[in-house]
Amino acid sequence: MPLVATHDLEPGDKLSRQVYNGLDCCLTFEVLEALRGLQGNADHPIYDFERALQAPLLEIMLRGFKVDEYSRREAIQQLENEIAHYQSILNEFAAAIWDKPLNPNSPKQLIEFFYGKMRLPEVWISKKGQSKLSTDREALEKLDVYFHARPIIACIFAIRDRRKQLGVLRTEVSPVTGRMHTSYNIAGTESGRLSSSYSADGTGTNLQNITGALRYAFVADEGKKICGIDLEQAESREVGWQCGVLFDDWSYLDACYAGDLHTLACRLIWPDLAWTGDLKRDRKLADENFYREYSRRDMAKRGGHGSNYLGTPFTMARHLKVPVKLMEDFQRAYFAAFSGIPKWHRWTAQQLQTTQRLVTPFGRERHFFGRARDDATLREAVAFVPQSCCAGSQAPAFVVIQNYSQSRKFVRSAMGFATPSLTFCVCNHACQTTKPFGRD
Repeated sequence: MPLVATHDLEPGDKLSRQVYNGLDCCLTFEVLEALRGLQGNADHPIYDFERALQAPLLEIMLRGFKVDEYSRREAIQQLENEIAHYQSILNEFAAAIWDKPLNPNSPKQLIEFFYGKMRLPEVWISKKGQSKLSTDREALEKLDVYFHARPIIACIFAIRDRRKQLGVLRTEVSPVTGRMHTSYNIAGTESGRLSSSYSADGTGTNLQNITGALRYAFVADEGKKICGIDLEQAESREVGWQCGVLFDDWSYLDACYAGDLHTLACRLIWPDLAWTGDLKRDRKLADENFYREYSRRDMAKRGGHGSNYLGTPFTMARHLKVPVKLMEDFQRAYFAAFSGIPKWHRWTAQQLQTTQRLVTPFGRERHFFGRARDDATLREAVAFVPQSCCAGSQAPAFVVIQNYSQSRKFVRSAMGFATPSLTFCVCNHACQTTKPFGRD
């Protein structure tokens, strides 16, 4: 066997491609052997299950989603009109500041506009070891606290969001099938959730980005109906399970299973109100206006989810457009009612500082390489277990539906997979059956 000095190869060398191919294979094999040595003889249920997902995911990638061409063009026209409307408003704001229009997708213009003309505090980010001025969404959200910049940033967000949706609808439909396809990446995220992008032939898009306002453009095949499964309060229940297992505090999980978590949270947070104990009556009281357009139930839902994942009162107040003092009072009452949640936060921080790893109940292990005492690393770790468990509990349902479709002719099988929802297609007569789907 000839020995090749790879460090001496030149880019134009005839052997470079063959050598690169060989290195690609050999190094991958060496990495595999090293990983096997670290894992020992233990079972690998996560790896085995992800391999089992390959066939059913390939099937729905090849099938794709049927698109109603008229509805797609109608939605494109509507989005274009909305973008033009918001752009005209943005240009009026910009003309008052620097006498010319503003391109919301030009980082150079936005940097000059916000940091130069408006003289707002600069927001710097670090990417790949280099610091640079930023005007991405996170940076603009930080600038949103300045009231004179708020309407301009709102226009920029509205335009960007609609352009993103427009890009999805303008995505090329397969000329062969007349359907929109996507590619699912099983190992695309650290939590175990799927990621998706355009299909292997270059058409399609990330179908997980389809919003509710755009779904009407995607239709079922003739003689069939589209059905969907969405996990209810999935991440909240995982948080409650963690608190119960770790600290024997089942109050939050009990609230989830009580039927209306957010109304029950309102009872605990505002105990002095005239609660009756009847969820339906109490729901009306919780839905009463509390602050501006928000009801108490809205605050319990949005504020509770943010508090579960270490959202600060200042950050949540900025997103919910409420006073910081209101969120401070809410969070104080929320954590007093569900004391297991802050204990879980502290336990997660302790795991980061001592082992820098977490293992989910499904056995998925993740190492955190960020600074253990950094707030961003801690927030990422707190969100990891609930989000990973949602993906881990939903994926078996996806496989069951695929297996069921092969044994029952009236089921067409899955069409889309995006945590925490699953979309599948069934024949019309299947919807009239009295037997619940998947009972056996």
